[in-house]
Amino acid sequence: MKIGFVSGGYLPAPGGVATSVVNFSKQLEGLGHKVFVFCPDYPEEEIETEDPQTVIRIPSYYSPLLKDFRLTDPFQAAGTFRKFFEKLDIVHVHLPTIMSLPARWLASYYDVPLFFTYHTNLELYIRHYVPGIPSNASRAVSRFYTYRETKNGEKMFVPSTDMKDLLEQYNLDLPLEVLPSGIDIDMYMERAKTVKEKLERSLREQFGIDDSEKILLYVGRVGSEKNVEFLLKAFDLIAKECPGAHFVIVGGGRGLGKILALVSKLHQSRRVHFTGYVEDERALAGYYSEADLFLFASLTETQGLVVAEAMASSTPVVAVDAPGVRDVLHGGQGGYLVDMDLQEFSRKAIRLLKDGDLLRKKGEEALEVAKSFSVQRFTEQMLNSYEEAIERKKGSGGPEPVKR
Repeated sequence: MKIGFVSGGYLPAPGGVATSVVNFSKQLEGLGHKVFVFCPDYPEEEIETEDPQTVIRIPSYYSPLLKDFRLTDPFQAAGTFRKFFEKLDIVHVHLPTIMSLPARWLASYYDVPLFFTYHTNLELYIRHYVPGIPSNASRAVSRFYTYRETKNGEKMFVPSTDMKDLLEQYNLDLPLEVLPSGIDIDMYMERAKTVKEKLERSLREQFGIDDSEKILLYVGRVGSEKNVEFLLKAFDLIAKECPGAHFVIVGGGRGLGKILALVSKLHQSRRVHFTGYVEDERALAGYYSEADLFLFASLTETQGLVVAEAMASSTPVVAVDAPGVRDVLHGGQGGYLVDMDLQEFSRKAIRLLKDGDLLRKKGEEALEVAKSFSVQRFTEQMLNSYEEAIERKKGSGGPEPVKR
């Protein structure tokens, strides 16, 4: 097949959407399909490797409201789509993106089956980026946007049962199917073995952390919706009980200045470290494996992909019990799910750091849980839906897919 992914986020920008698009693209291409990725350009960012011809960048701009995201020019996108969509067998839009409207129109015009993946809990994000907005207003906006932008679709994939339950309340016109983004288990397991030997440019080497000291890790955007302030306050409590602990934050964002100020206020500058964005997935996998414990407190996740990545590296997790995350860390296998309570959160982390046997046991559990989130498995599920849609088109008298 020739498949078009339309995404509002892609490399070098970090985040679950970019990771999902990259992982699925690699798997589909490995199975012999051709994937075109339509995504924003990032003129201010340095891209480490040159894009292949199948990555098509659309001119974009920063929004003063959504400071960590780029908004793609929908008119430029429409012009680009006209050049490609007629030759595609599937168009798959990764929401939210401002390109969804022209993608939907042109997929319909060329009679190409249209799929969606709903990556973001818009209700919660709107409340973070528009402070003071009532919850009923954020829900109304989210429902209107989602209903309008998914019309004419064959199916919408959602990464967790929590998101499926939420979107079922929107009474959308297309079926919903749970399809987590998935992770490359083999890569994380292989990288974990490498780390046991020697990791080039390790966190310990970068920040002068002794082998006897513990590394706590967070990976993700540094923004208010990710609740990194909570993690810093929890680490301040953890550090009092575990003097050899260090906290490494991998990522960046417009909320970084506020986080740096809090680190200074807590007098933890010597034990809280920042790597900035890490685009190299193998380097990032090494950081997961090197860490003793992964901390996560976001309340806005649709899946919590970084939690699954940490667990694939046999790294136990302490996370705030929230939608999306609980689908990965269900039952406390591989770590602990706790209420958003600083004392309880820090107690669980301290318990793991002080009990080596328990830490190892939770690490073994984490890997077993992560194996069920294999991207290979979810790619097959996605392909089955694509093939069913193409067959329906043929049965209804629509154009047959282009033969390769």
